[in-house]
Amino acid sequence: RGRFIAIDSSFVMMKFGALVERQKISLWGKNLGDEDLDVVIKVLEESKVLEVIDFGSNKITLTNDKFVNALAHNRTVRGILFDGNKIGAEGVQRLASILKSNHTILKLSLSNNQILAEGARHLASALVTNRSLQFIDLRNANIGDEGAAYLATSLKGNNNIRGLRLGGNNISDKGAEKLVDVLESNPVLGGFVLDDNPISDLLKKRYEDVRSKGEDLRSKREVDALKMTIAEKDALIAARDEEMVRMKAEMARIIGQIDSLKSNFESLALGNSSSGGKVGFA
Repeated sequence: RGRFIAIDSSFVMMKFGALVERQKISLWGKNLGDEDLDVVIKVLEESKVLEVIDFGSNKITLTNDKFVNALAHNRTVRGILFDGNKIGAEGVQRLASILKSNHTILKLSLSNNQILAEGARHLASALVTNRSLQFIDLRNANIGDEGAAYLATSLKGNNNIRGLRLGGNNISDKGAEKLVDVLESNPVLGGFVLDDNPISDLLKKRYEDVRSKGEDLRSKREVDALKMTIAEKDALIAARDEEMVRMKAEMARIIGQIDSLKSNFESLALGNSSSGGKVGFA
């Protein structure tokens, strides 16, 4: 059930019943355009288990309003892959609007799409408020230094990104330095992958140092978080034990009161019995 199922537009209508029960679906290389997504829209609307969908190597531009709306309202998909399509800045703008309201998508891949700096700007606007997205692949998206700067600005207050792949984007020291500055000031972020960009050896060295320090700090924080979790559990157990002791003491007090009342009633009953059950008046 968790395996990818590859589907073709020629028989997908017959397979809807099976597709809607799949956790992962691959549409890679099926020559699909925006007009071919009707069944996918139906799956997105009705599936309760779909987690990953791969649209790689197609002709999708993200200009199908019904598809965009179905994805925006879906709450099961965790990963969506659009590698090697025809998505430009307009398509990313629609995708950014989805990310502003959909907080279940964890992984987004847009590699080998010409989203340009304008597309990076739209995506950056979504990252300001989106707190679910963790992994982004923008390799070979031609965002340049301007797009890198947009992303760097949006990530200053973001603590969720664990991976950002920016290889092959014609990013020079001008853009890369802004990204490294963000990574240095916010080490909670995962490392940025900047391979295949015209970056100087000096900046590459600084980037590697910053990333290494960030990894060490994140590891320490993970250990600290685990220790905190254990300490919190220990405190909870101790508090529960104290409450049990208090409840036992309270029960013992109540039982003692009941025994005392019982003894008084027995004494009163014996007194009445010895006097014949009569009460005399002077």
